[in-house]
Amino acid sequence: MKFVQPPLKINCDGLSKKLIFELADQLRLHFVDVDVFGDEISASKPLNHFHYEWAWQILDKFGVKVT
Repeated sequence: MKFVQPPLKINCDGLSKKLIFELADQLRLHFVDVDVFGDEISASKPLNHFHYEWAWQILDKFGVKVT
C-alpha cells in the first residue's frame, strides 16, 4: 500500500537563503518532489511513512511554519 500525504507548504520567513536551501536539500532525502519558491518550500510525495516522520523532525529543528 502506497503512503500518500498532501503536499507540505513550508513558510521559511526569517531563514537566510542559505538555510532555506539547506532545509530543501535535507527534505530531498525524504520526498520525491521538493521545490523552493522564494521564502517557501513545497515538498510532496514522501518516500514512505518513516521518511515523512523524519522530515517533520527536521522541520521542527528549523522552526518553520508548515501548512
